[in-house]
Amino acid sequence: METCLKLSRLLSGINVYAARIAAVMLLGLTFVIMYDVIGRRFFATGSTMLQELEWHIHGVIAMFAIGFAYTRNAHVRIDVIAHRFPDRFKLWMEFVAIVALLIPFLLFITWYGYEFAERAFQRGEGANGGRGLPHRWIIKSVVPVACVLIIMAATSVALRCLIVLKRPDLLDDPFERSGLWKP
Repeated sequence: METCLKLSRLLSGINVYAARIAAVMLLGLTFVIMYDVIGRRFFATGSTMLQELEWHIHGVIAMFAIGFAYTRNAHVRIDVIAHRFPDRFKLWMEFVAIVALLIPFLLFITWYGYEFAERAFQRGEGANGGRGLPHRWIIKSVVPVACVLIIMAATSVALRCLIVLKRPDLLDDPFERSGLWKP
């Protein structure tokens, strides 16, 4: 079980770095939006490329932060009846949902997301009309990369669920409590 805990921490740590990248990109997005707003308002400038850049950065931020949010139980949950069940049952339910539903779904999205990005690369896909950003494959490749990150996060949580179920003396909660910048 100690090995499972180490692997869980490694997989979770990779998602921490992805979330840090997303946090830094959020600062970049703030500057891009400020530049766009000030330029449009006071200098009558603006471009489709700049707006697309904002959308693309926003997409990367969201996709790179999902795995971190999942390992911290900071994602959206709709628990209508789960709060009525015992904790052990909820842990088993979480584990089974990860293994039987989440990971297979993410593998499916990873496979087709890769093909989606590869096709865009081969075709030299860009924005319609040539007024937006070229190289559409860059943003499309974020989908399979983010899915791999989420698979790592889900595997980390699944391992932690098993540890809590089998060896509660090692761990008492399957979700991590450390912050983004402080361990």
